[in-house]
Amino acid sequence: MSDDKKVARFPRPAPAPSADPIPARILHKREFLTRVAHQVNVPRAQIREVVEATLEQLGSAIADGETLALPPFGKARVSRQRTTKGGEVLILRLRRKGAAEAQRDAAE
Repeated sequence: MSDDKKVARFPRPAPAPSADPIPARILHKREFLTRVAHQVNVPRAQIREVVEATLEQLGSAIADGETLALPPFGKARVSRQRTTKGGEVLILRLRRKGAAEAQRDAAE
C-alpha cells in the first residue's frame, strides 16, 4: 500500500458489558405437566394427553413458518433457521406485551 492510500485503523471499542437475563433454567416436560395439572387441579395423567397434543401443534405451526399469536404467551415467529448435522435450528422472535398492557388486556 502506498502512503496516500493508507486508512487509519482504530481498534474497535470493547463491547459494553451486558447484563445477561436470568441464567438459563430448563423446564422439562415432566415439571411442565405437573405445573399445569396443579394450576387446573386435574390429575397429571389426564393433563398429559392434552399438553402433548398442544406441544405437537405448536411444533407443527412453527415448522410450517406460521406466526403464533397466543396471549398471554406472546407473539412468536421464526426469524432465522438453518439445518445442522444434529438437526434443525430455529431462532424464534418472541414479542410480549409489557406488564401494563398485559394487565389492561386481562381486565377487558
